[in-house]
Amino acid sequence: MRFAPPPTVRVAEHPGGMNQVLARSFNERLIMSLLLQHDGMTRLQLGQESGLSAQTISVIVRALERDNLVSKGAAVRGRIGPPTTPISLNPNGAYSIGLHVDRHAIEATIVDFVGASVAQTQCNLTTFDVQTVRDALTGTVDTLLGELTGEQKSLVAGIGLAFPQRFDAEEEQEQAVLAYDFEKDLRAHSGLEVVIQDDVTAAASAETLYGQAKRMDDLLFCYASKDLVPRLILGGRIYTGSNPQISICDSQTWHQTARSLESDAAQDDLGVQRWIQQVVAKAADLVQDLGTFATVPEMILSAPVPTDVMDELVTRIRTEIPTGLSVTGSRFGPNALAIGAAIMPIQTRFTANTL
Repeated sequence: MRFAPPPTVRVAEHPGGMNQVLARSFNERLIMSLLLQHDGMTRLQLGQESGLSAQTISVIVRALERDNLVSKGAAVRGRIGPPTTPISLNPNGAYSIGLHVDRHAIEATIVDFVGASVAQTQCNLTTFDVQTVRDALTGTVDTLLGELTGEQKSLVAGIGLAFPQRFDAEEEQEQAVLAYDFEKDLRAHSGLEVVIQDDVTAAASAETLYGQAKRMDDLLFCYASKDLVPRLILGGRIYTGSNPQISICDSQTWHQTARSLESDAAQDDLGVQRWIQQVVAKAADLVQDLGTFATVPEMILSAPVPTDVMDELVTRIRTEIPTGLSVTGSRFGPNALAIGAAIMPIQTRFTANTL
């Protein structure tokens, strides 16, 4: 599988925008990146953070307003001088499709320009081979596009495609699926650009762009299911490491646990409790091992589990790890991998890669 390099997920402090006319595209991306990190910024704040002149900021903001990518908030009065007006991203300025492929299903979503899911669907895979996955992907894209109006369709930035690094499938099937160029098929079918990435890296990147870590440079992101899969983010860059996943349970046990997690009494299920114990233990060991060569202030945990189970996981991990490391659950809930996939085209098309 030809995964894209892990993306830069943070705009550098005072990255130094360029005022030349030819650099307009970069400068627009820089301004939108800053607006992604902050919930509304004035022109003055944008100039201070970007290093761009006031005139350049005004030109860029007007251009982004014409394209409906940003909107003005209510003027803030009561300060010395004229009122200031915060500028924010327009949620309806752009949309993006995310497809997460697993062994048994394709989970899909559409997100708006501020990372909120506006439509979701799932397509179960009766068999696991190239043709089945190919047909399911194109059919799922058609289903999602059918949820949008004609104007919204014209604002779709692209398709994000996320795969695990390994499938729970026979070796021959797995290799055939991982080697196939689904990007080319989806591009030809939809006319949209397609970005591909491994699923946990995509989810980690989304968390730093729109989620709990949007203002953090250093953190540990972990996704828990059958395995605990970590991504270390240092200085705004994502690292997978040489051993990118830590086994929690075998495939059959996980499938049983996943079914139990869908019930109303998930926390009372013995299988779920054993899984929680394993996640907590593996996470504590991981943090201890990480501490021998790197220190991060934050750990963000993601998993395909209900909110109450995530709350229990976070609470129990906090009691097992050293003080000084904050632990929080992902903003994106059980759909983090599909949302991570959907955010990739927005990141690729609208943000500045400045580090």
